[in-house]
Amino acid sequence: MRCFFLSLVLLCGGGTAASATERFVFAALGCQPYTRSPNSAENYARLIAEINRANPVFTVHLGDFKGGDEPCTDELFLRRRAEFNSFTGPLIYTPGDNDWTDSHYLVAGRHDPLERLARLREVFFAEERSLGQQPLALVTQRRAARFAKFVENARWTHGGVVFATVHVVGSDNNDQPAIPGAVAEHRERDAAAAAWVRAAFAEARSMAAAGVALFFQADPLAADFGQPGVARGFGQFLRVLADEARAWGRPVLLVHADEHRYRLDVGVQLLPDEAPLANVTRLETFGDYNVHAVLVAVDPESPQLFLCGPLIVPGNPRPVLPRPKKSP
Repeated sequence: MRCFFLSLVLLCGGGTAASATERFVFAALGCQPYTRSPNSAENYARLIAEINRANPVFTVHLGDFKGGDEPCTDELFLRRRAEFNSFTGPLIYTPGDNDWTDSHYLVAGRHDPLERLARLREVFFAEERSLGQQPLALVTQRRAARFAKFVENARWTHGGVVFATVHVVGSDNNDQPAIPGAVAEHRERDAAAAAWVRAAFAEARSMAAAGVALFFQADPLAADFGQPGVARGFGQFLRVLADEARAWGRPVLLVHADEHRYRLDVGVQLLPDEAPLANVTRLETFGDYNVHAVLVAVDPESPQLFLCGPLIVPGNPRPVLPRPKKSP
């Protein structure tokens, strides 16, 4: 397997690896492509080619496959599906707010978000398998009678690690009273997401997994936006995450998009009134004009389990990276 991390390779995760059986690498990207960015089509094609060259065991697209100011049309959905199928390995996709939640805006075509969500499920989640040229079999929430409509929530295992996508999006996770039907949709999907997170950790306990990795579009932490407390629409999701991760005790990796910049936080404070959880790491992907991705190596020989770093695409605009912290 070919992969590389340039000079910036950071450890992520906490706790002790339990039963990972092999070393492998996966990739993640999000908020790509945005056509408002210069040369976006060429840059995105280079990004896909670079991921294919790295040959990860799977890739996860974390939603927002278009900018908020682009029309949310069937034609675009089909084009994005074709691009997802150009990945040589499995491509797992979880939706973002630009893909349906915010489709009611004039610049996005004045669509009904609930109709766009239904169409998104038809186009991208018709079967229990990933996209890409080597589809991966998935377990999805359609198997749970109460939450059968949430076909986009998927789970799989590889090398003794449990992976799951959770449909959690920006724009307050669609908890938007001014939009007809939005709050009811939010509450139903929020309950499904909570149940799916619990199911992922239950699966991890049943197989004595080495770790759990969860993928979702939104940045749910109010502190990231300079706001106090818990951000609107994410309270239950964060509560369940915190409870399950604390009880689990082994490495947990949270991978999301949303703010379009690379970020890696070790020991994450999920709730403002609780201490950071040493076993939880948050990894945020690039996005928008930062047309790059992230790579994660799962290494059973490392007590950290998850080894994370950026995948910088040669020929694309120089990425915005965080400045190194000064030594005390």
